[in-house]
Amino acid sequence: MEKEAKTTVVSLGFIKGGVGKTNIAILLAKYCAAAGKRVVLADSDLNNSLSFYFLNKEMMERTRKLNLAAALSDEGNDLSSFAVPTDTPGVDLIASTPYLADMRTLSEKRLKRLVPGLYGKYDILIIDCHPTYDNIVLNTFHAADYIITPVLKDLFSYNAAMFMSEVLPRDVEDLKSWYVLINGYNRRYEEARSGRQSDFIDLYRKGGFPLTPVETWLPWTAQIHLVVDYHKRLTCMKDAPGAVYNPALYHAIAELAGCFFEGALEAPGVF
Repeated sequence: MEKEAKTTVVSLGFIKGGVGKTNIAILLAKYCAAAGKRVVLADSDLNNSLSFYFLNKEMMERTRKLNLAAALSDEGNDLSSFAVPTDTPGVDLIASTPYLADMRTLSEKRLKRLVPGLYGKYDILIIDCHPTYDNIVLNTFHAADYIITPVLKDLFSYNAAMFMSEVLPRDVEDLKSWYVLINGYNRRYEEARSGRQSDFIDLYRKGGFPLTPVETWLPWTAQIHLVVDYHKRLTCMKDAPGAVYNPALYHAIAELAGCFFEGALEAPGVF
């Protein structure tokens, strides 16, 4: 009997908040779905931002019973049965809930044992993590094929990344692929030999941090708020009506999505 195709698990996790985890999860999910992949999101952030973005009031009502805490409550659960369809074609979501705060004694590997329930049903699971370091976050890290930590070009992000570099090898068995993603990259300064951006990137490189490819670094742009806050579509084509035209942001998300699949994705003009 042919084995069901595995689901790639990507965890967007960092102890520091405000670095763009949720925005990246939204853009990555929409791109992958528009490229023909079956996407399921898991919102493990108590702020519930990802759930509120993708789910309307009626859908949110369903998450009273179908949510991540309910899924994790029993090791015999089928994780896919807790996913709620969203208005975005190809994207389902396992919602967050305040009850995750009551699961601080949960086994750190419960989610990893539940992930096979997604095999054959979804191509990728993208997890938006709460900005902390506890057993719920460690659940997502143990389950992940890729741990992506977005950082800003500031000392607080660097210090927090140093913390991650020390504790992840200690706490996550069989640590696979942990990468640091630069958020707010300004390509106009890429040739500069000095300056704040150059200084921080040098810190990460000299510190031996596993950086994602430069092509995946998200550019500094205020337009990301149009895409996320106002539910606008993103495009690299000038003649796409009603969509935000930002080739740099588009291509960064496209390159990031391509890191998680074998073979080239069929790039959508708009997503």
